[in-house]
Amino acid sequence: MTNMSSFINRFNLVKQIPAFAKLNWIEIQRIARKSIIAEYDKGDLICKEGSPPDFFYCLISGRLQAYSLNEQREKGNIEFIHRGMYFGILSILTGENHSLNFEAINHSVILKITRDDFQAILKAVPKLGLEFSETLSRRMRSKVQGKKSVFESKIISVYSPVKGTGSSAYAINLALNLQKETGKNVIFVSIHSKQNTAVDPTGSSPKDATPRWRYPAVDIYDIVGDHQQVMEHVIKDELQISLLNVFFDAGEKTTGAEPKASLKKEISLFVTALVGDYHYVVVDLPNEMDDVVLEALTQSDLVHLIVFDRKKDLTLIRRVVDRLQEGFKENFREEKVRVIIRALHAKVYLSFEEINKFIDYEVYTVLPFIERAEFSVDVASQSLSFLRCPAKCEYARAVRRIAREIGGVMVGLVLGGGAALGLAHVGVIRVLEQEDIPIDVVAGSSMGALIGSLWCTGKNADELEKIAREFEKKRNILKLCDPVLPVSGLIGGRLIKRWLKKYLGNRTFYSTTIPFKVVSYDLTRREEIVINGGSIVDAVRQSIAIPGVIEPIRKKDQIIIDGGVLNPLPTNVLAALGIKKIIAVNVLQSPDDVSEGFDISQHKMEQENKISFFKAPLKFLSFRLGRAMAKVFNPNISDIIVSTLQASEYVIAEQSALQADVNIHPDLVGIKWYELDRGKELIQNGEAAAREHLPEIKKLIES
Repeated sequence: MTNMSSFINRFNLVKQIPAFAKLNWIEIQRIARKSIIAEYDKGDLICKEGSPPDFFYCLISGRLQAYSLNEQREKGNIEFIHRGMYFGILSILTGENHSLNFEAINHSVILKITRDDFQAILKAVPKLGLEFSETLSRRMRSKVQGKKSVFESKIISVYSPVKGTGSSAYAINLALNLQKETGKNVIFVSIHSKQNTAVDPTGSSPKDATPRWRYPAVDIYDIVGDHQQVMEHVIKDELQISLLNVFFDAGEKTTGAEPKASLKKEISLFVTALVGDYHYVVVDLPNEMDDVVLEALTQSDLVHLIVFDRKKDLTLIRRVVDRLQEGFKENFREEKVRVIIRALHAKVYLSFEEINKFIDYEVYTVLPFIERAEFSVDVASQSLSFLRCPAKCEYARAVRRIAREIGGVMVGLVLGGGAALGLAHVGVIRVLEQEDIPIDVVAGSSMGALIGSLWCTGKNADELEKIAREFEKKRNILKLCDPVLPVSGLIGGRLIKRWLKKYLGNRTFYSTTIPFKVVSYDLTRREEIVINGGSIVDAVRQSIAIPGVIEPIRKKDQIIIDGGVLNPLPTNVLAALGIKKIIAVNVLQSPDDVSEGFDISQHKMEQENKISFFKAPLKFLSFRLGRAMAKVFNPNISDIIVSTLQASEYVIAEQSALQADVNIHPDLVGIKWYELDRGKELIQNGEAAAREHLPEIKKLIES
């Protein structure tokens, strides 16, 4: 692919790789210059078992399988490599030959960096070394018990320094959702101090969301260091996950009155003992913070800290973060340690911006407030009982989304730009809602940002249609127009911002029910801006600043305009997040669509031109008056600018669509970019296109 070998394309591809996405422009440029883009057909061998270390590899598109061959040349130890995953690094770092074969399952594009160049990059960008070493350490962890695991495990520890936050309820719900969403092996491990080992052997109905055990906990001291003993105490009942209930008493003595071996030294063996048997190990820790709990946290791949939105509790969580920074040392990263706010009341006590400032740490997400009565689903197995809220309640949706993110099965929706044509997004959203298609994150550009903002802040498809169709009366469009001197635009944007505020209020990106990203374009530096914080109204206003039509936003040394100019279909934003399942909606018209629309328009004019004055005098006069006005004002400067932009944007969008798994392109032939009054038709066409792709979407979700 010659078009992919250029530096610009290599630069854009490097940006989309999760491992490199957070690097700065200079670092990405360094990597891009050393990168090679190679294509492989189905069945091609990328690298062979036993061959010497040669390249760092990263899969851009397609799928691979990694495997070894036995003496009978049969495949074993099969693993699957998906987009964004990398391999070959262990051989580069150790100098050992490749231990597996890597074969293309279908047509695949791979980014390669030679061994020498990659080692030079690691020296120049040390933080990359940390990123890769953590992945390798997880892969090597399964050797602790002297056996090899064929998959990568993750340990997720859940902790709260405050009692009553529902951290245990969150942990068990997270474990259940991980199993449901990924279909992989999950174990829920409850660790508590001896005084909290209350058991409810009666089998009575649960009274709240806190898990209640129906069998006694086992003493960690009795099983630590003995993998067989650990596995013998794992419970498998009618729940789809495995269970392990343990306790510890750090002050306990042996019969010889000598202190037992320090549990702090042994807890890491216990926590990691299950990684070779389970894909996900969810550990629920006691509220007390001692050396044992701290050690368990620092052995985890992910730490979820649950806390109420009260300043006194936030002070405690800041202390926990400080201790974890000391424990993790140079391996501490914010994406590993996540603060999750549990709303104490229906309305968050403090804004997320206030919380971030108060604890000097970024909040990951919020668990919506839920009334006790909403926990109405009775879950009772032979070993454990608790109450859950229905699957469609906001709390359940939030935990489900977190589980999907951890499991790497998130589904992203990309809503492209296209001015009025973007109203078709509403029809697509309606189908997704009706079919209960899970969407975990949304990225939008231009009109896609506007529609996405309304949906992600809680408005459903019916409400979106009502908002869109208010412009069926053309005079309502004038309510958005505040003409200014035509220096940098025809419309000032003040009334547009007021209209946005009517529906979005003062909401920030923390207020969304679905994580949301907005794309705009800095004309000064000629680079895209991905906005995921602050006021949603301000972000959308920036993204819809159509050049020549709506005045740009000026910020210090930035001139910010419509995101669609550079990135009309921002699939790269989701790819950079590691999203492996992407649905993209491109509403821009292709050259064939435009040509067909022109023919339709010409045919319509020919038919109207045949109308005689005597048969329909009003239609006769209206048509000729309209044609006369068109000769004066058509083409106008706005139409010229937008039509020119959309021609180039379509080409860019088609390239971006390669990053998506499902591409929806509604039939919008004959509709102009400014025809907001045709909302009903646009929405119907969007719905029809989504219905057409529904089997493809469902197959993607289930894969």
